Amino acid sequence: MTTGFQGIPAAIDLIHILDTVEVPIVVVRRDFAIACFNKAAADGLGLSAADVGRTCRDVSVLARLPRLEQQCRQVIADGVECRADFRDGDRWFVVRISPCTMGDRPISGTVLTFTNVTAFRASTDQAIYEREFTKAILNTVADPLVVLTPDLRIQSGNRAFYTTFGVSRDETQGVPLDEVGNGAFAFRTLRAQFEEMLAGGHAFQPVEVEHVFPGTGQRTLILDAHPLSVPGHSKRRVLVTFQDITARKQAEAAKDLRSEEELRRSEAFLAGGQRLSSTGSFSWKVATDEITWSEQLYRIYGFEIGVPVTLELIRTRVHPEDVSLLEKMKMVDQTRGGGEAFEWQYRLLMPDHSIKYLHAIAHAIRDRDGQLEYIAAVQDVTARRMSEEALARARSELAHVARVTTLGALTASIAHEVNQPLSGIITNASTCLRMLDADPPNVDGARETAKRTIRDGRRASEIVTRLRGLFTKREVGTEPVHMNEAIREVLALSLSELQRGRVVVSAELADNLPPVRGDRVQLQQVFLNLIMNAADAMSGIDDRPRELTVRSELAEGADVRVAVQDTGVGFEPQAVDRLFEAFYSTKRGGMGIGLSVSRSIIERHHGRLWAKPNQGHGATFAFSIPTDTKV
Repeated sequence: MTTGFQGIPAAIDLIHILDTVEVPIVVVRRDFAIACFNKAAADGLGLSAADVGRTCRDVSVLARLPRLEQQCRQVIADGVECRADFRDGDRWFVVRISPCTMGDRPISGTVLTFTNVTAFRASTDQAIYEREFTKAILNTVADPLVVLTPDLRIQSGNRAFYTTFGVSRDETQGVPLDEVGNGAFAFRTLRAQFEEMLAGGHAFQPVEVEHVFPGTGQRTLILDAHPLSVPGHSKRRVLVTFQDITARKQAEAAKDLRSEEELRRSEAFLAGGQRLSSTGSFSWKVATDEITWSEQLYRIYGFEIGVPVTLELIRTRVHPEDVSLLEKMKMVDQTRGGGEAFEWQYRLLMPDHSIKYLHAIAHAIRDRDGQLEYIAAVQDVTARRMSEEALARARSELAHVARVTTLGALTASIAHEVNQPLSGIITNASTCLRMLDADPPNVDGARETAKRTIRDGRRASEIVTRLRGLFTKREVGTEPVHMNEAIREVLALSLSELQRGRVVVSAELADNLPPVRGDRVQLQQVFLNLIMNAADAMSGIDDRPRELTVRSELAEGADVRVAVQDTGVGFEPQAVDRLFEAFYSTKRGGMGIGLSVSRSIIERHHGRLWAKPNQGHGATFAFSIPTDTKV
């Protein structure tokens, strides 16, 4: 250590002590000349022994300290130390300028202490850089962000926050959040959520708020919050975000408006379509008997729109003869568990005594609670039914004319064809008589004449047989026929005729029947003949219901069996063998042709037709046809 305090042992001891200090120390006299310095100053600042006695301005490393002599003069005068920043290349020092005294003597100079703060300065610069970089990133976020202190006061925000709310950083620094935006965020539930979140409770639930902003008007914001933890600090801060959803809300409102308009249009279209098609709809919750009708269904029933609908009210319109049918169908569907769709036709008896024919289709569903509910459509088919009945009458008249015409043609053909053999028979018989009356009788001639008579009789019989075959037989088709479908078609076409006869029809058709192969029209002709015969057999019955039951099933041997059961007059057991003979009939005025032709059709389909009396009333006619795989 070099010193400028010659002959002063105490000073020398001080220098030795200072050499043990790793911080550079330089002692400057009152004349600003270097008195001494320690080893750390020599090593760290590059001072040498030649620098002792030189003024600060003459030493390059100290000359770079601005206002050094002025600061030293001030410290000597005031006796109060001061500080200055000093940069030496890549190094940064904090220079402390302290007064130098020797005991009670006046201040003899100053002591310069150089503290290397390069690492600290670098970390500070890095922290400043990262802070500014983070601030720049946050300022690029379009949504407003703000950081709150634990007591929910604003610490800092991004540019979007200050711009959106029209405030500055200075105006909001330390201000409670609930005082920003004219109190838009001043409600207890929001503060309670903040406090619970900071306490480590539940996560913050976003809140939707409305706020009027300067220049942009009312906006809708979603306020969300997240806790922020800083290492080394126990207190948490809060990051609050604001998302402007005004455009989305407006779009949703416009969409809802369009949806509402489309719904109104759909309802208008549905109502218009129901009016045009004379179709109404309803729902029925079975457990509560809650029934909802469409306007068109009110019109069909002739009730005032909006009147509460009950089952009792509905029964006041249903035709008395069809009430039992509706109840029966209800019981059947409930037995099935309400899982299938079903349909039925019934009539309404209106206050003016007119009759409406309705066709209903219903489907049962289950709600979330498992309760049964029916959804149905009801169509007024009165006009169609009237047209069908008119068409049926026209067809009946046409068929009658055709039968008369056919009968006439058949009669003419028989008369024409049989006339000649009959004439021969008469002539031969007359000749035979004359030969036998001769004296003596011509026996041989009479014998030959009798033979010719027999020949002509056989010829007449063959002519009748051929003509009958011409009018009753035709080739059988080979198309697959689903008997359930064929049965339903015939029942639908015959329903009006059966209703006029007050016949209640029940169909018990087996599921998944295989098809048969044959002529669909001929098989339907057989079935039609059987149900019409059954209806005729019940036409005079008044002491019991006129019930017609149709069944289909898969019989033994994989045959499809169809049975028609009635509650009519039946037939005597001894007559069962003659029922299917041609021209035999149990009906007054009957021709005895229908069952004979039906048996002929069934047999040509490789099947069998039979009849049996019921144990109670009526009879059952049935036929079986081999399935498609057996034909």
